[in-house]
Amino acid sequence: MRTDQDAAQVERVSLAYRRLANAMILSTLREISKTEEVTEEVMEVDFVESPRIDPWCELAGLEPEVVRRAARRLLGVRVVTA
Repeated sequence: MRTDQDAAQVERVSLAYRRLANAMILSTLREISKTEEVTEEVMEVDFVESPRIDPWCELAGLEPEVVRRAARRLLGVRVVTA
């Protein structure tokens, strides 16, 4: 494979991972927004608040704290705590 083809392949794979990370983060935020009542057991909230989301955010080109603020905003609008 020529070097220009190799570089193009690397770019395609990188873009695919970035799209995957974006989709995963958006999906998580959508699930949080659907939650009528949030208890300690909501996996999406735990995930967003944990450091595990940091690499996904980096891959997606997002700041983890921006994603956490978005989740908190969603929770602040819809949450009835148990």
